[in-house]
Amino acid sequence: MLTDLKIKSLKPKSKPYKVLDGDRLYLQVMATGKKFWRMRYKINGKDSFFTIGEYPMVSLYHARRERDKAAEQISLGLDPNIEKKADEMRKKSEDSSTFYAVSEQYYSKKKDGWSDHYAWQYGSVMENDVYPIIGDMPISRITAPYLLKIIESMEKRGAPTMAILARLFMGQVFRYAGARLMVEADPTVFLAGVITRPKVRHAPALEKDQIITLFKNLAVYNGFPATIIAVKLLAHTFMRTKELRCMQWSFIQGDAVVFPEHIMKKREKQIVPLTARSLELIDELRKYTGGHELMFPNVRDSSRSMSNTTINRVIERLGFKGDFSGHGFRSTASTMLNEMGYREDAIERQLSHVERKGQRRAYNHGEYMAERREMMEYWSGFLVGLGV
Repeated sequence: MLTDLKIKSLKPKSKPYKVLDGDRLYLQVMATGKKFWRMRYKINGKDSFFTIGEYPMVSLYHARRERDKAAEQISLGLDPNIEKKADEMRKKSEDSSTFYAVSEQYYSKKKDGWSDHYAWQYGSVMENDVYPIIGDMPISRITAPYLLKIIESMEKRGAPTMAILARLFMGQVFRYAGARLMVEADPTVFLAGVITRPKVRHAPALEKDQIITLFKNLAVYNGFPATIIAVKLLAHTFMRTKELRCMQWSFIQGDAVVFPEHIMKKREKQIVPLTARSLELIDELRKYTGGHELMFPNVRDSSRSMSNTTINRVIERLGFKGDFSGHGFRSTASTMLNEMGYREDAIERQLSHVERKGQRRAYNHGEYMAERREMMEYWSGFLVGLGV
């Protein structure tokens, strides 16, 4: 049997020669001085040899282990040369099937059917939290503990809702991979219930005196003009903050904003009538952002919309931290308009709370427009009277 000392003493000759180790394993010394581990074997009545690797990259110990592995394959009727090529192909496949690569494939197939906000959430969670941990790993080798590390770190930094989304998104990728035989199971199923879903806090409504205080403070606020207009327009239209942020100048059609389906939460077109005061605010806004596609572009990158935190941060600086948010204009308007005697159906349609039942849903789609216009003018007049 060979030893490392004996192997190192073997010198090249004019022709390659073999030195036997045992159990069909031998070291072939080439004329160049290189040394290769090889193994003789017979399968299906045919003599062949199996190259294990070059010494010293493959040590004596590892050469014997590979010899034993090959012998076991032969006993099962498997050809070690074919199995080695299959392993190399699997390794190559794994390298091209990283979590990042599969996730991007999934995203490219699904994004056209997603809302802009959902697509943004997916990209944000993956780029900021998931890819840095498992992006470069072969998806077939990712197990639940890796995923647990991701979502627990998100929860610890105070983002439990995003952690739940991360589990959802990762599960979608694993199921996509499973359908293509890249993985055998979805490890996110083991993480169900790990993160406690935070209780939903509905945006509180403002009282009349609070509205006066908020906009009195806004009048002396030293911020970007477009942001100040955004807060005022949100109060007059009580649309969702996401809808306002994503508004494009092309959405303005006469005295209404027409939102296409992909912008809306319920994936349905929504028409928001604009009052005289709302149109004044939009005309003022043109001076600042009229040259852009978006009405409220991001100050650092005009191709992107205003940050989803901008309006709430302004409201916090106006003295309402933790007590109110941009979404609260919706509950404020809903509460007061109901108290003013307007029909719930018209209010709900203005809030784009559409019916989910077939016939009534279809019937309501274009209903109440005249009533909504009158209601919105009254609401705007009420706010103007309060100094908004």
